[in-house]
Amino acid sequence: MSVKTRIDILTRSIDSSLILMTGESGTSKREMMYRFIEDGLNNGDSVLLVLYANSALDTLNILKKRIDNIDEHIEKGRLNFIDVFSFRALPKEKTPNTTIIEKANDLLSISVSINERSQQSNKLRIVFDQFSLLMLYNDPMQVINFIQTVAARIRLRNQCALLVLDKGVMDEKIERSLHSIADMMVETRREDDIEKGPTQLIRVKFAKYEYEPRWVKIV
Repeated sequence: MSVKTRIDILTRSIDSSLILMTGESGTSKREMMYRFIEDGLNNGDSVLLVLYANSALDTLNILKKRIDNIDEHIEKGRLNFIDVFSFRALPKEKTPNTTIIEKANDLLSISVSINERSQQSNKLRIVFDQFSLLMLYNDPMQVINFIQTVAARIRLRNQCALLVLDKGVMDEKIERSLHSIADMMVETRREDDIEKGPTQLIRVKFAKYEYEPRWVKIV
């Protein structure tokens, strides 16, 4: 049985790292994100998802299909959500361990919520899904300042954060600013072959720890 390709095995360490994962639509970014979450929970980390693309309830239902003991992680407070999606139509029932942000441009409330959870967890993985949408709802320079604050906190507390970003959706200047803040850059792409069909690939473009720089097939 093939070992699943994961960000965790492409680099020696993700500690104290702001990780930027970019790629075109349909290049398995979401799959790699879910594996990143699974690895964190399996390693004893807490996970905080900041959700712009899906609700906390929908995301939890997806994770239940992938992780057998997900209810245990919920009960122990090791899986938490900041839902910046459901403000469009507030759910009748609140998903456990969820903070709902009622304005997509309320970076202050998001920052405070992240900091509160960060202070409660010795080991924490913060996942932004989908970071591209956060950029659409907010002034880009305010987002850069926000991410710089997040980066400073996780480095201080030996935590990590993953930003999932669709390639080519933001201004090149802003994207370069994000690259300068990131401690690790991950790229995904797809190769199409008439006979073999599509192949999904991933590589670490740079990282502050030792890493695998080659394109690797996602299996």
